[in-house]
Amino acid sequence: MSEKNFKDRVLDSTAKDKNEIEDWMYGPGGKVLGAILVLLGIWTVVRIFWS
Repeated sequence: MSEKNFKDRVLDSTAKDKNEIEDWMYGPGGKVLGAILVLLGIWTVVRIFWS
């Protein structure tokens, strides 16, 4: 296998992984992370006012 083919394969797999991560973030993963951040924000505000 030539050096160019190896680099192309690595770049192709990196782009594929990036696309899969972006698809997850814009799909259900983004909603889960957003919900967690909102809950942490509410928890912080409640702790500040409670003490």
